This record gives sequence, structure tokens and C-alpha cells, in this order.
Amino acid sequence: MSSDIVVGKSVIEIPLESRETAIILLSALEPETQSGPSDRAITRLTIKDTTLIIEVEAGDLTALRAAMNSYLAWVSACIKSIEYVS
Repeated sequence: MSSDIVVGKSVIEIPLESRETAIILLSALEPETQSGPSDRAITRLTIKDTTLIIEVEAGDLTALRAAMNSYLAWVSACIKSIEYVS
């Protein structure tokens, strides 16, 4: 078995209804970039117009998948919460 490390990167772009919603999501998710779901992945969040951009880099595919799943679940929960209170 090889001991090579697979390095993965993913960029997820989530178009939103408004820039305000993108800013709300960025603010809600930003603390997770400091203490994310795994110390094997690094996540950066940015906004372009009304799109939230989530960039995940990881040292292995398992960490990449786990981080992506976590951020997508958090985004989904945030959007549902915003819709509920609107």
C-alpha cells in the first residue's frame, strides 16, 4: 500500500437571493473557519456579488468530504433559519 498523501481542493459557489443574505451567511460561518470540523482541512469564505464562495483544501479526500459536508449542512440550516424568520 502506498503512503502517498492525496491533496484535495474544492470550490463551492452558492448563489443567493441577495448580497445581504450572503453577508449573513458569511458572518455565521466565519467562526467555523477558525475551529472547523477537522484540523486536516482549511476553509476560506468569500463573497462575490450575491454568491457565497466556500474554498476547502485538505490533506486527504476523507477530510475534504467531511469539511464540505459540514459547510453545506450549515449553509442549508442558515438558509432555512433565514426563510423561517422572514
